[in-house]
Amino acid sequence: MPGLTSGLQRDINLVRRRAWLFIPFLFVGILAALFIGRLAGNANAVATMQLETVVNDASIGGDRGLRIFEAQSMTSDVEFQAMVLEAIGDPEFDYARFSISLFPISIADGVARGILTMSISDASKAESERLRDAWVAVFAREYTEPDGLFRTRFIRTKQAVLDLADSQYNDSVAALRALPAAEGLPLDEIVRTPGLVGSLVAELNVQEARIRAEGAEVQAALASPPVSGIQASAVLGFAVSDAEAGPALRDRARVLDGALQALASRRLSLSDSSLPPDVLDAVLQVRSFNALRNDAQLRLNNAGIAVASSQSSIETSYTSSGGIAGTLFGRIAVVVAVTLVFGLIAIYVFEWLAQVRAGSPAADS
Repeated sequence: MPGLTSGLQRDINLVRRRAWLFIPFLFVGILAALFIGRLAGNANAVATMQLETVVNDASIGGDRGLRIFEAQSMTSDVEFQAMVLEAIGDPEFDYARFSISLFPISIADGVARGILTMSISDASKAESERLRDAWVAVFAREYTEPDGLFRTRFIRTKQAVLDLADSQYNDSVAALRALPAAEGLPLDEIVRTPGLVGSLVAELNVQEARIRAEGAEVQAALASPPVSGIQASAVLGFAVSDAEAGPALRDRARVLDGALQALASRRLSLSDSSLPPDVLDAVLQVRSFNALRNDAQLRLNNAGIAVASSQSSIETSYTSSGGIAGTLFGRIAVVVAVTLVFGLIAIYVFEWLAQVRAGSPAADS
């Protein structure tokens, strides 16, 4: 034990006596730290986000706009990029430095899950983590908030489709009205889809069915003479005598036949077959754009319901790698390591050479 203590004390005294040898290696350590810091490469900060969106109320396929692919697409939106640059505090920052990838897990009606990975490299580990955290904060807000970009982009897309359909419909109506052959035609009724509930054509069909039914009753009564007044009164809806029964029914039959001819003529004027070819083409354009406009309005309304009933969640994990030698702590560690290791080697080599030159072991000091 005393020998060990004596040896340790001898080493300490040796280091104290030759401490000046640490000085050149301190400068060597500083140069090595700068050189290694440059060779060490950039630090890489990664955020792995597990995303899930559940839509509780939407028609089949009505959530196509709130799926995992749209979440990734949002990151390429100019508006989203501007938000990230604002959060970073540098409007000139190159957004392309962010590397973004998507791994879908499950996609079905009403639910979408996936893993979105974002990474950013920088010479400074602290800076790479700051950039990563700024990006994640913006994404989490815009993905989960009810009025975030993830949902407003969905609504705006549906609204844009409706606006386009409205514009095309109005243009097609104007083109139809500008045709000389369309002048005087009941265009408001012609452009309506034939057979549509509430249209004039549909109403004419209903009236024709009623007239034909009544005409069938009149003909049935006239088919079995002599016609009694009671029988004629039941068909006509007012009292007639036996003598008036036959003439009254025949008069009613002529009125009904005239009404059928008038209805047929009116329906023919609204029929596609009666329209000039250029007018018919324009009418079909109006009808098609009107159908598209109605469908677009339906999809917009459904999108609003889907957005209102949707819930999004996000779980984020953070990792970092590389860049330690480029940090202040890393440079200090390199300087200390080089100074101590090579300094101690130099001290003992210098002491050994001194002993060799002296030809005898160095005396304890």
